[in-house]
Amino acid sequence: MKQSLPVLLHHHVTARRDAIAVSPENFEAQLKALSAAGFRGVSLAEAHAFLVRGVRLPGRPCLITFDDGYLDNATNAWPLLAQYGHKAVVFAVTSRLEHGPARPTLGDARAGRVALDDLPNVTDHLVTGEHGLWERRDQFLSWDEARAMEASGVVSVEPHGHRHASVFCRPDFQTFFKPRNKKRTFDDIETRTVFGLPRFEEGPSLSSRAFLPADELYDLALRETPQDTGEALRFFADSRNEERLRSKVLAIPRERWGRFETDDEYAARVHEELAPSIAAIRENLGRAPVSLAWPWGAFTEAAHEIARGLGIEMFFCTTPGANPPGAAAHVNRFKVRDKGGAWLRSRLEIYSRPWLAQAYATVRR
Repeated sequence: MKQSLPVLLHHHVTARRDAIAVSPENFEAQLKALSAAGFRGVSLAEAHAFLVRGVRLPGRPCLITFDDGYLDNATNAWPLLAQYGHKAVVFAVTSRLEHGPARPTLGDARAGRVALDDLPNVTDHLVTGEHGLWERRDQFLSWDEARAMEASGVVSVEPHGHRHASVFCRPDFQTFFKPRNKKRTFDDIETRTVFGLPRFEEGPSLSSRAFLPADELYDLALRETPQDTGEALRFFADSRNEERLRSKVLAIPRERWGRFETDDEYAARVHEELAPSIAAIRENLGRAPVSLAWPWGAFTEAAHEIARGLGIEMFFCTTPGANPPGAAAHVNRFKVRDKGGAWLRSRLEIYSRPWLAQAYATVRR
């Protein structure tokens, strides 16, 4: 029977309640269930042999992946993977990786080398800043931790882009840039922003050519809107100010709001996102990366060709489905939920069968 490689998509392994987090208790239960059912989390090299060269893998393989490169991947996930004999790949946003010493892990605590209270706090992530506004600040791996995970043979670290930013994807807006709470880990826009600039519709940075606001809009925003955070808060607290600003923007003909990037500008921006990420892996881990997880799973054929030119051979997406031998150009992954081992085993039984995986993915989309 034709083989399909199930690929699991994780982000956090932490006790924090989050849509993209699995608790350490459920993660351990899932790993136990994998082993009990005969599934084995394979290495990056084994996945490469199967997805690129079509080499059949023995037993019941699966590939465990993590996106973004959060610290809890090292402190919580890595020791549990090692304990239960599974391997994994972390796709890291390389600009976020820190230069600092490796921190203690759950494995250190279980071995009695440190107390549980001495482990890094990877649960709290909201920080209250200026004027009482809070911001999400997740902790990320250090390069020392990435090197230690790779040296253990348990976890490989590969690129997930350098900044993981957004762009304006079309000139439609409902609101303006204003002081606000920041709920998202990756909240950057790949263009200059000022208070009072229309907050045009956003999309993943690699998925399309960006819309670039015109100087006329920046000039209007700077003229009409205070740029001090406290003053801007007071300005937007009065809805009449925002309505006046909206009227002035709408009085400018839409064709003067800005322009879209050229194909060459888009290609240069894609290169600036991917090349530093690939170079950072090479420089800090001493090897050339072979795979890439697209930020937000979004890309174009032009981005795909640029990544190929940079030496990437496996491309991981966020769509569910089958992964037959040689399917490296578009590797499907299914998102792992914060549930126990029985749930995960049921999904692996589906995604390890090509016809069933494709049928199930079609229904789920």
